[in-house]
Amino acid sequence: MEPLITLAIFLAGIIVRALVFVAILALLALPILLVLGGVESLATLRRWALGITRVGPMSWRPGVYYAPGHTWVEPATVRGVKVGLDDLAQRLLPSPLRISLPAIGTRVRRGQPVTTFKADGQETRIPSPVTGTVTAVNARVRRDPSLLHRDPYVRGWLFQVSPSEPDYLRLPRGDDARRWFSDERVRLERMLEHELGYAMADGGELVLPAHKLLHTGQWQRVTEAFLNVV
Repeated sequence: MEPLITLAIFLAGIIVRALVFVAILALLALPILLVLGGVESLATLRRWALGITRVGPMSWRPGVYYAPGHTWVEPATVRGVKVGLDDLAQRLLPSPLRISLPAIGTRVRRGQPVTTFKADGQETRIPSPVTGTVTAVNARVRRDPSLLHRDPYVRGWLFQVSPSEPDYLRLPRGDDARRWFSDERVRLERMLEHELGYAMADGGELVLPAHKLLHTGQWQRVTEAFLNVV
C-alpha cells in the first residue's frame, strides 16, 4: 500500500509542477498576446472607421482614388499621398512575397513601374499611379509582406509620394470607383473562367488564390491585364 501512496504523491508532485510551469508560461505570454491583440484590434477599428465594405467577395475602401493597375491613392497628407494595392490586386499575388519598394527621394512618373513583387519564381512590377517624389516607404510591409494580403487598405500600404502633378485627381473615386471595382471583379472572374476553361465555383467567388489556379503563362496574362495597366 505504501508504494502506491508514494507513487501517487510523486505523480501529484509532477502534475503540480507541470501546472505551475504552464501558469508561468501563460503569464509571460499574456503581455505579448495583449500587444498583438491590441494591434489587430486597432487595425480592425481603423478599417471600420475608414468605411471598408464588401463588393461581392472582395473588400473595398471608399475615400481613395483607384488607378487602372489596381493601386489606390489616399488624398494628400503631410508626406504627400499614400499608395497601396486594392483587394483584387493582392489576390492575384502569390504568398509568401518579396517586395522591392522605391527608395526615398526617387522621382516617379504615373505609369512607371516602381514596385516589384517576387514569389515562386514569378515577378510582377506595379506602375506608380502618381507623378512626384517618394517621401516614405512602408518598412513594415517590406519586413512582413503578408500584411499586403491581410490588411491591404491599412497596414499593407506601400509608399508615399509628394505629387508634382495633380494627375491622380482624375482617377475614379467614391461611387464611380465602386462601380469600376465591381466591374473589374466581374472581369477577373470572366478572364479566369476563360483561362481555366470552366465556370468558377461558388457563384464566381475566388475559392483559391488566383496564382494557384493558373500555370505561369496564364498567371502572367492575368496580372498584365489587371496590374500592369497604365
